[in-house]
Amino acid sequence: MVEATFLTHRGSVRVSREQLTQFDAPQGTETWKPVKHSELAKALHAELTRRGLGVRREQYAVQKQGSILFGTLDLDWQDTDEYAAAIGLRTANDKSMSIQLAIGLRVMVCDNLAFSGDLIALKRRHTAGLDLSHELAGALDRYQEGVLRLHNGVERLKNTTISVEQAKVLVYDVFHQRLVPARLFHPVTQTLSETGRPDGLTHWGVHNAFTTHLKALPPGPAFRATTHLGKFFSLN
Repeated sequence: MVEATFLTHRGSVRVSREQLTQFDAPQGTETWKPVKHSELAKALHAELTRRGLGVRREQYAVQKQGSILFGTLDLDWQDTDEYAAAIGLRTANDKSMSIQLAIGLRVMVCDNLAFSGDLIALKRRHTAGLDLSHELAGALDRYQEGVLRLHNGVERLKNTTISVEQAKVLVYDVFHQRLVPARLFHPVTQTLSETGRPDGLTHWGVHNAFTTHLKALPPGPAFRATTHLGKFFSLN
């Protein structure tokens, strides 16, 4: 039985990388090859090390009795003193999703996470011919290219000034499209009212008002909402 750091919504459990070894993958078939979570983390670390990319911090959570895994890895790469590269990870051994990486940044001052909106899915979806190391190498090639685009997207948002009224429209659109849970409406608008200036806001400021509160969500909803938000703001 895994000793959880703490329990989250719908049975999600935050675990360390070492605790991932306690979750076995189900028996595979001739056409389906589930990957043990600890093996995936090990292979990802190995490929990052091969590229000279260090991991500053990593967080994991499992759901549905360990069949679903969410994770984030903060890297010592593309560090601007304001934010640095991060990887979002999700996968499932119940055939509900493939191994997927999210192109991300960790914002230092507020510990917020930004995803570009693009998900990199390994080309082979837990098939019998899956070569995990080879697939991760290709995925990280695309990830590194995507981080450079994400940097440009963030700088564009930072340099795009908008009025308070325009910010209100953006907030309305995000909640109207149900990209973020409705219960965050008041916390997000309160944050914006506290950080807003008479001469306006920036798109990046509005994005951060959302991500400030997304990080308090359970891992699954937080991953989905942060990805949807990145696509909404065209960070990809």
